[in-house]
Amino acid sequence: MIASLSFMSSQEIKVLLPELTLFLFPFGGPESHGTQLPLGTKLMQAEAYANELAQNLQTKLPLWNFILMPLIPLSVDSITNQFTLNVRPHVVRDALVDQCEQLKRLGFQNFTAVSAQLSPRQLTALEDAGKIVSRNKIFGGKKAQLVSVMGLLVDAKAVWDSPMIALPKEHAGAFDTGLMLKWNPGLVGEGASALPSIPQPKPSFSRFIAYCKNELDGYWGRPADASVASASVEMSRDIESIALKMVPWLEQGKGQGIFKSAYRYFPMNGSFFKAYLLAILFFFVMLLWVIWGVKDAFEV
Repeated sequence: MIASLSFMSSQEIKVLLPELTLFLFPFGGPESHGTQLPLGTKLMQAEAYANELAQNLQTKLPLWNFILMPLIPLSVDSITNQFTLNVRPHVVRDALVDQCEQLKRLGFQNFTAVSAQLSPRQLTALEDAGKIVSRNKIFGGKKAQLVSVMGLLVDAKAVWDSPMIALPKEHAGAFDTGLMLKWNPGLVGEGASALPSIPQPKPSFSRFIAYCKNELDGYWGRPADASVASASVEMSRDIESIALKMVPWLEQGKGQGIFKSAYRYFPMNGSFFKAYLLAILFFFVMLLWVIWGVKDAFEV
């Protein structure tokens, strides 16, 4: 069964078998997609990916229940940032953790986050949430598992080329435009078919500075080549690759470690990074205070 939580009653939730139920949380924040696509493109993509993933999994696991959660319109970072509504990492992390904890209280065990923003700190924040939700409680309780699956679509080379700023092969190009033509062609700008091809930017110090100043904007790729058919095929291929890895995870509870992007290897992307820095700073301040106190004691 595939159902949306928004249209279910509490009684319908109660009769679900926890061990055969997966909750899918779509995440996506508004950001600029050139002049041809709306700011909410990623929000629509998040819901569409979650829905299509549920449909794919239903064919592979017909006895399971797949519950689509309401869209969480939050993102930590984005591909362009001249106009975004990004939030701090712990906001995304805790929003997911808190909802999963409430569902755990009802006995449910299986959760997945589906993020349209494949950006470093966004994916890492969701993976950090997975560590918290999946952690065994000191005083027992149901074992739960939460994974962020979209990191599977980010190849290692893209991460090493640009570890702090997402740099996909295209942004608001043929794929994004093709999907929008499929869902709501009226939202695609009239001049999209005449837009020139723009090459993928190269990682550079100037691009990093532009990102820090919130000046990244525009698109790259080939929006003029947008095709509903090719975009649909590419999306289905992505979904299939994710679903094939999720099936053994759901059936056997194994393989959770594969649902992580290489962005996690860079500490500055972690949602706990600032907390760690403050802890280290506090430690050294206290250490200096102790050393200074001991020194004064000996001098006396």
